[in-house]
Parts: sequence; structure tokens; C-alpha cells
Amino acid sequence: MLRVCEKLREADEKGRRYGLDRAETDYLRALVDAMADTDRLAEVELLKTLGDVNVEKGRLGKDVGKFNTALALYQAAMVRCDHREQADGIEHRYHYTERLRSYRRYLQTADRDLDNGDLGAAEQNLAAALKLVHDRSKPNKAKEADCLCRLGDVYVERGKRTGEDRTFTQAAALYNASMARSDGDKQNMVRKLQETERRFLRNTCNLHCEPCPYNSALDHIKELDNSRARAKSQLETVHQEHNPYQYDEDDPVVREVEIKRAEAIKNLFKSITAGRREFIQTLTDECIAKLGPPPCKYAFIGMGSQATELVTPYSDLEFAILIEEGEGDDDTRMYFINLTHYLHLKVINLGETILPAMAIPSLNDFLSEDPEKDWFYDSVTPRGFAFDGFMPWASKTPFGRDRTKTKDPVSLIQTPAQLAKYQNIRIALAEGYHLSDILRRVTYLTGDESLVDEYTSIVNKSVDHSPVLSRLSAMLILNVIIREIKNVEPTDQLLDVKKEIYRFPSVAVDVLSICCGITIPSAWGMIEELHKTQRISDEDAHHLTVLISISAELRLRTYIANGGQKDKTTPHPDIASSLNNIGNCWRDLGDQRKAISYHEQSLKMRKAIYGETTPHPDIADSLNNIGACWLDLGDRRKAIRYHEQSLKMKKAIYGETTPHPDIAGSLNNIGTCWSDLGDQRKAVRYYEQSLKMKKAIYGETTPHPD
Repeated sequence: MLRVCEKLREADEKGRRYGLDRAETDYLRALVDAMADTDRLAEVELLKTLGDVNVEKGRLGKDVGKFNTALALYQAAMVRCDHREQADGIEHRYHYTERLRSYRRYLQTADRDLDNGDLGAAEQNLAAALKLVHDRSKPNKAKEADCLCRLGDVYVERGKRTGEDRTFTQAAALYNASMARSDGDKQNMVRKLQETERRFLRNTCNLHCEPCPYNSALDHIKELDNSRARAKSQLETVHQEHNPYQYDEDDPVVREVEIKRAEAIKNLFKSITAGRREFIQTLTDECIAKLGPPPCKYAFIGMGSQATELVTPYSDLEFAILIEEGEGDDDTRMYFINLTHYLHLKVINLGETILPAMAIPSLNDFLSEDPEKDWFYDSVTPRGFAFDGFMPWASKTPFGRDRTKTKDPVSLIQTPAQLAKYQNIRIALAEGYHLSDILRRVTYLTGDESLVDEYTSIVNKSVDHSPVLSRLSAMLILNVIIREIKNVEPTDQLLDVKKEIYRFPSVAVDVLSICCGITIPSAWGMIEELHKTQRISDEDAHHLTVLISISAELRLRTYIANGGQKDKTTPHPDIASSLNNIGNCWRDLGDQRKAISYHEQSLKMRKAIYGETTPHPDIADSLNNIGACWLDLGDRRKAIRYHEQSLKMKKAIYGETTPHPDIAGSLNNIGTCWSDLGDQRKAVRYYEQSLKMKKAIYGETTPHPD
């Protein structure tokens, strides 16, 4: 055995020095010696090692035959192996090699299919190869990059044959996804992207011209990065100049600082919205310079957060196109469809479009009833500035939605009068209220602004004359939200900022505005108009403004921290304080259940920061706030449980018998709960303890509000 081990060591050394062929020869000689000595342990080790050599040769030479040899060697090793742990290791190698062999076979078959012109078969074989190496938690980037690049080639070839515009944007998305997974020189991928744009212009738009230089895409990426850096810098300036979290909650200065911070956040988001509009105008002008002037007056209208002025530098692009009346013929529509695809191509080349958004059938077939057909998860491509996706439930771009089993196709390239028809209650209910909602609040992006004015005028009149749809929409939205928050239970999961924090405040303001017949798109403008028309009080306007600013700021901070549209936030004291403040706002606005939901999130985050059982003033504060909300809701016993936890923690922090205002406050709160429950004797005991402590703090005879 020692002699065989020495030969193994020598073979390893020669392999490193002279290459795999020399090593393989020496391993074979050592195997012959081991077999002559009937040394089973050495035989197994050498067969396994020879298998490893053939796997590496197969991988480097892309030779399926070497994988077959490796499998035979591993099988021979397993037959001779008597040690369970060693056998498990060899079996793992066997299955890994099987996958490599299948992966390589799929690629070779796809190459033959492509040479034979069978694009459908080539796509299916490449998708099968990709599926073998796809792991959403630990992606094999190099192999995924290879498959995605080859799939891009298939889609370019398909576009050359059919002229179908969408195949070129799908190809561009595949190439960008491949580039996101590749290290080193990416010039080959850049050439493929340039060829994709050239083919789109030639085969789809019938234009024999050169594409824009790739440097223009790099300039756009740089501008996008700069806009995010500016937002981050301005956010930090706001925090330094207006920080309410440095004061106690009851300090009168907090309200003044809160409103200054909210005003600064509002101005920041208005600035981001304006910057995005200019960026979109630049991209659109670049497209029109190649395609030629539009055949009629047109306007791009922004929807969603672009319209509400709550957009971030990472948000999706949601928009529709208005064209002038009498110009809706096929040629006009085709121009604007091509313009939208070209703009989409440029947005994809910013490198932030995840592949599922492209609805490539072999990767994500959203129309199939088989869930196995929707399998590709893009965990590598950064998710940021991109078109709203092609999923059936998404329709917030001019492409609209393809026909489904239950609904007709939808196009969002329309005249003002045609697009306004989605506010008709019959059409809106058939389509789903969400589309009519998002088309109700729009903003100008580029083109002829008079068309936007014409459209909003028609929509506003329909809302004034028939408020039924808007009120029905408000009720449907509220029912969905109420179901989500009805049973609030804290969990140990990270918060989803968009769903759990950002969405509800903006929806609440929107619903309130709908019910009051206010059609201003900006969330900030809605609050101002509600206040101006005396629909809400000064106090409510203050709380709503602070609420919107905190939720919008948290989403922006989360995207900046995560470098894209990743909505899970990590525990941080400032975020916990913001959640607590949102809870206070909802309590002041009278929605105790929503307040509890935010206070619970704040409590969960504070425990994650300071420790599950560690006494800390912030944790005690959250417990106290939840108790106060349950008291407002009439559940005194639940309120007592939270106030007692808060009291216990405060005593652990400040001392069991130390007089402290926070301890006195908790004693008073528990007394109030027992009083409301009708147990006046118990209430008196707590009130007396609170009174005694306050006298010890402020003086036996000193006048004091507490």
C-alpha cells in the first residue's frame, strides 16, 4: 500500500508538471501494481482518481466520451469499495458526472439542431441543459452564462427569419443575463448585442443603418448610477439636517422636525421623478433619431409611482402611449409598437431586466397550466430600471396584454378617447379594477403634452359624472388590504418593505382621494388637495404627509442598500424607529390595527438588533405602544400583557426600585386597563405606585403635570 501511495504522489506531481495525459499513464501503472498486490483499498482510490482525470479531460475538451469513461471507472470503484463513507463520495462523483454528460449532450444536440435550422428543438435542448445546472440559491454562473448566450443566438436567428420584434428584445435580455454571469472580457457579448440591434432595425423596422454605439448604453448606465448616488447623498443630508429620532417621542420639537424631514423627502422624490422623466426622454429621442419622426402627434404617459411622485431610481418603467384622434391606422400603430420595442431594447441593455419578465416560453411559460413550465429564477441579474414584465397579470406598458383564456388582448397605444374607455364601469370590471385605477392617475413623460391634458380632462369628467367605479374600486382595494392585515402575527422573517410598509400608506391616500373625487396623480398633491378642500384636518394632513414620507424613504433606503429592487430589509435602529413612527401616525389617524402591525414590525426588528430577551428602552417602548393600541381597541387584558412586559423590562433597565418616569408611566397605564375592566381596587394599587414614584422624581410638594 505504501508503494502504491508513493506512486500516487509521484503521478500527482507529474500531472501538475506535465499535464493530465502523463498523470493518467502513471495512475494506470499504479493501478496495475495495486491489482497485482490484490490491494483493494488502493484499487478503489486509483479507479476514483482515474475517473476524476477523465471528468476533467471531458470538461476541458467538451468530450462526452471521456464522461462515459469516468462513469465506468467510478462504477468499478464502487463495486470494489467496502467503506460506506468512501462509497458515498464516489457515488456523488458518479451523479455529478452523469449531469455533466447530459449537459454536454444537450449542448451538442442543440448545436446540430441550430446547424440544421431546427430552432425549436435547439431552444428545448438548451433549456434542458440550463435546467440541469440551474440552482436558484447557488447558480453555476459559468454554465448558465454559456446556455443563455446560446439561447440568445437562437432568438436572433428566429428574429432574422420572422422579423418579429419581440424575439430581438428577448435575445438582448438573454445576452445581458449571460453577461451578468460572466467574468473577464465581455467584448464578444457586446458584439452580439450590437448585432441584435442591427438585426432589429433591419429585419423588423426595414432600416439599413448602423446601431447606436455601445458607448451610448454605457453612458446611460453611468447616468443611472449617478442618479442613484445623488439620491443616496441627498438622503443622508436630509437625515443629518432633520433627524427626529434623536429626541424622545414626547418632545414637542419632534413634530416640527418630522414635518421638515417630510418636506425634504417630498422634494427629494419630486426631484427623482423629474430626473427619471428626463432620462426617459433622452432614451426615446435616441430611438426616434433612428426610426425617423413619428407619423402623428403622440405622448408618453407615466403610470404607477412615476405618476404618484413616489418613484425611485430603481423602479420599473410603466407607461402608455397616446396618439391623436383619427390616426389609429395599422401603419401608425406599427411605428409606435416598433418605437416601444426599440426603447425596450435600450432599457434591457442597461442590464437590469430579469429574464422571467421577458416570458421566454422555454424558461417561464406563464400561460401553461403545468407549474414545471415556469421554472427559471433569475437570482443573478440585478433587478432595477426595467419595463413592466410580460406576465399575464402585468399590462402596464404600450404592449398591453396578450389574449388569455378569459380576456381579450389589451393595447395601451390608444387615442385619448379610446384609452379613457377603461373608466367605463362595464369595461373596467371586465378587465379588473387595477387597470382602470392605474390609468386614472397619469403624468406627462414626453411628446405632445396637449394629448395628456385632453386625456386627463376626459377621465376627470367620467369620474365626476359617474363616481360609482371609483368608489367600487376603493372598496375592492380596501377589502384586499383589510384581509392582509386582519390577523397580524409577528414572524422572524425579514420585512418586505414594498408589501408591508410602502404599499398601504400610498393606497390609503389614493383610496381617500378616490372617495373624495380628487384625481391629482401625485400622492403629495392628493394630501394637499384633501387638506385644502377641508376633507381632512391639519392634524390628519400632518400625519398623512409624515406617513407617506417615512414609507417612501424606507423603500428608497432598502433599494439603495440592496442595489436594486430587493424588498427585504435588514434590521437597523433607524428603520425600527421609522416603523414605530408610522405606527404612531396610524394610531393618531384612528386605525389601531394598522398601527399594531407597524409596532409589531418595529418590535421584531428591535429584538433582532438588541437581542430577543435583552432589556432595552426601545423594546420597552414598542411593547408599551402595542399595549396602548390594544387598549384603544377595547382588549384590556391583551393591553395589560404588553404593558406588564414593558414594565418588567423598564425595571430591569433602570432598577427594580429606582424612581423613573417611564416606570411610573407603565404603572399608570396598567392602572387604566384595570379600571376599564372594572377592577377598581387593583387599578388604585397601580395608580398609587405611579403617584408615589412621580413624587419621588419631581418632589413631594412640587407641582407637575404628571
